Amino acid sequence: MSLLFVPVTADQLAGWATSGVLSGEVRGHAVTRGFSLAFDPADAEEAEHVALLVASVAALAATGRRLVAVAEGDVRPDPAGDEDFGQVLVTDLPYRSVTSLFADEPDVPGLAAAAAAASGLDLARAWDEPAVIELLQQADLLWHGAGEWADLGTG
Repeated sequence: MSLLFVPVTADQLAGWATSGVLSGEVRGHAVTRGFSLAFDPADAEEAEHVALLVASVAALAATGRRLVAVAEGDVRPDPAGDEDFGQVLVTDLPYRSVTSLFADEPDVPGLAAAAAAASGLDLARAWDEPAVIELLQQADLLWHGAGEWADLGTG
């Protein structure tokens, strides 16, 4: 079992929480060998924090919002993924494996600019966008318990 950081939309999260399973094959991020080599974290806590940030940028680029579910699950390498960003695949992840959720406050300064800059970019390019870097430096994600999924709104 690995700690997995899954970028999701609010609608995906609601469907996952109510059905009990995130059906099909889903891409997430984990602290993999490639990730550790690329980011060289000082310890496990730092590695997990960076993986959370990576997943948040993936969500931002895809949806314009940073929303990440943290879960425990069995992962496998993503052959089409970027090893440096710890991209992995998981299939049929049960919601009971979610340990926490992370999201921005709706009116975080810099969020709109970062979302516009990252929109539609692949993860590597979004990660290097100046507006995204500024958001990561200035705005912490807020922790939510798995049971608070409904408070995060719908897409």
